[in-house]
Amino acid sequence: MSLTTGQIVGGHYEVTARLGGGGFGETYLSRDLHLPDRPIRVIKRLSPHIQETSVLQLSRRLFETEAQVLYRLGTHPQIPQLFAHFEELSEFYLVQEYINGKDLSHELTRGKIWEQFNVADLLQNLLTVLSFVHQNNVIHRDIKPENIIRRRDGQLFLIDFGVVKQIVTPTALLAGQADDGYTVGIGTPGYMPSEQAHGEPKFASDIYAIGMLGIQALTGISPSNLAKDDNLEIQWRKSAPKVYPEFADILSRMVRFDFRQRYHGAEEAYEEIREFIDRYPISKVNHSLPTVLISDQATQRLDQQSYAQHKEEKKPVRDLHSAQNQESPKSGVWGYFQPWHLGLGLVTLSAIAITALILIFGYSPRSPKSVNQTINPDISPEKTGLLESAITPINPSNSIPTLVKEFSISGAKNVIYGVTISPDSRILAGASSERIIELWDIQTDKKLQTLKGHTGRVYDVQFSPDGKRLVTASDDRKVIIWEVATGKILNTLEGHQERVYTAIFSPDGKTVTSSSGDNTIRLWNAETGKLINTLSEKSWVYDVSFTPDGKVLASGSNDGAIRLWNVETRQVIQTLVESGSAVRSLVYSNDGSAIASAMEDNTVRLWDGKTGQLKDVLTGHTGAVHTIAFSNDGRLLASGSADKTIRIWYLKDKRSPQVLSEHERGVSSVGFSSDQKLLISGSLDGKVKIWKLAN
Repeated sequence: MSLTTGQIVGGHYEVTARLGGGGFGETYLSRDLHLPDRPIRVIKRLSPHIQETSVLQLSRRLFETEAQVLYRLGTHPQIPQLFAHFEELSEFYLVQEYINGKDLSHELTRGKIWEQFNVADLLQNLLTVLSFVHQNNVIHRDIKPENIIRRRDGQLFLIDFGVVKQIVTPTALLAGQADDGYTVGIGTPGYMPSEQAHGEPKFASDIYAIGMLGIQALTGISPSNLAKDDNLEIQWRKSAPKVYPEFADILSRMVRFDFRQRYHGAEEAYEEIREFIDRYPISKVNHSLPTVLISDQATQRLDQQSYAQHKEEKKPVRDLHSAQNQESPKSGVWGYFQPWHLGLGLVTLSAIAITALILIFGYSPRSPKSVNQTINPDISPEKTGLLESAITPINPSNSIPTLVKEFSISGAKNVIYGVTISPDSRILAGASSERIIELWDIQTDKKLQTLKGHTGRVYDVQFSPDGKRLVTASDDRKVIIWEVATGKILNTLEGHQERVYTAIFSPDGKTVTSSSGDNTIRLWNAETGKLINTLSEKSWVYDVSFTPDGKVLASGSNDGAIRLWNVETRQVIQTLVESGSAVRSLVYSNDGSAIASAMEDNTVRLWDGKTGQLKDVLTGHTGAVHTIAFSNDGRLLASGSADKTIRIWYLKDKRSPQVLSEHERGVSSVGFSSDQKLLISGSLDGKVKIWKLAN
């Protein structure tokens, strides 16, 4: 007989509603009458199927043993806490924490396909919990969408461990009887691998279930409807053709038929997924297209296509730094020789001679090491700045930015996503994959604050115009505004349905604008945290930037669209480009005369900030460009790329770019100090570097 509303069990738990029931027992909502605020609790009633004395005795022993396991597991922040366990009238009760949310079956509906990086996040989240479970020598045995609850704040919880179901259906009843079949019946078809179905669950059985969840999210197909080949391996890749091969390999290994061929532990699977995510920083890649490495010739063709698309503007797009690489129909080395090469050679030799004289008679080395002292010798002279010296003779002692300081965010595990400098150039802020933000005094190298509040990777960090506040964006779908002096959270802005890539203050500091993977841009009141407006896009919005007067907002998206929005009317003023290579970052110059966009196709594009016309395409990076920043006077533009380099472009005098190659992995963030004396960079190598700029 079921419990009734108002019934008291355990002496002080008042039943308020029935949540559900099945073969293993029933679940109820209740109130704890012993506590002043009468908190809501979940009660699980377990009724042994056989009421014989021997069965009850075994069930009682199992209940005590497994309750102790659940107490231990409940110490994890993503597993409901067990508050009490007791027996009444030969029935067993567990009193657990109530999680206010919906199970994952509401999100994994038939035909709904998740973006692969959201799936990677889901798997990482679950594998983190699973690692803790396995460390306690427990196999869950029934991981499925219905046993994963997303709390209203977005946090995932793993519930309904199979150890509880053993209490209801014990089979090892007689002394000396084999325990074969001890777990038969525990598990759900589709998520339960072969060895578990045969009563021999392994730790790898739980990994299989999580892998099937990931495949279901990527294909929109229920696991029980997926075909198998002659070797009983799941055939799913054709149903998810846009998934990157390396991620597909991870999932396929998680669900191998032979448990010995799966990952040996949750940590191993987690690390492989982390490495996959780190290859695509902030997942700012065009997931609708295959990944293609663009050769020099392909880049050249891209520039020619760009010219054809914009020739009607009668202002051809100029590739400032690759003109010397134009294809020639001539063959052989001498077929490429031109008369002007002789003149350039003479000029180059003269510059080398002048440089040698300066080095011998006038050069005094500085204590900070020069970046080019460690540049790979295979890099061409153009990339190391030698060609620049030949064209524009300058003093080499102050021409090269020097690396003066380096910071590491505590526990960043080789991934730093965002860095920024305060308006007074005194404080450095860095955001990492480990859910924290750190503030450093640039002059003293002293750590000022460690900000904790996000529950996911922190992708972006920006100071307010007065430097008193900080805003951060995270894949926990939240934007947080902090007080710099105290580290206190002033406001938490919630509403985005997917990860938040960017959060910035408006020029007057009154508005915070955020962009997200949910295809929206949101404008918030920075003082109250209230939502002001929502702008809808057709694809994930990776970055936004205000004009100096704050009246226009530029946005860049995964589908390649760059749009200019009227902030007051919420209408699109102009679409600079409708589709194309993904726009990973974009920024207005301080005077609003130019817009720079960082592209997945390895280029940086410059647009007229007034007319919206494409002016220049800067090439040279050999990997996707993640980040860009103008200097205050607009003379310099810094770009950071997956190719591990930073390029400093001289926009006014058209000199060749300066290449900085100290980072060991892709560069995720760059920025200039307001006084233009410093350049900062953050990278996936876990380092924040400070560079002193040339005079």
